[in-house]
Amino acid sequence: MSQDNYQARETYVNIITSVAGSAASQVDGIASVSYEAGLTRTKKLGKNRNNAITVELYDDMTAIIDVSVNVYYGHVIPRVIAGLQEKIKTEVERATSYKVKAINVTVAGVVYSN
Repeated sequence: MSQDNYQARETYVNIITSVAGSAASQVDGIASVSYEAGLTRTKKLGKNRNNAITVELYDDMTAIIDVSVNVYYGHVIPRVIAGLQEKIKTEVERATSYKVKAINVTVAGVVYSN
């Protein structure tokens, strides 16, 4: 892979990561995007954010996204996760030329809302 292709791919990874994080923050029931259980409304910036959202891009212009989240107590987790997957898919495909092949979600924890 040439340096230009590598940089373009990394740019798309960063864009998709950002779009996915923003989309997740708009889903009712999602407390935070985090790989750690119990964090509320803490979207870590820099290197740590990439641990909570990872993006794999393929030559056929498809992407697989892995995201870890905390869900608010009292919400139906399968419903929240389905909404999260749909929101991320819609926003990523709207913002980029990539089609989302899969969105794998890990629920890191359940958070009580004050």
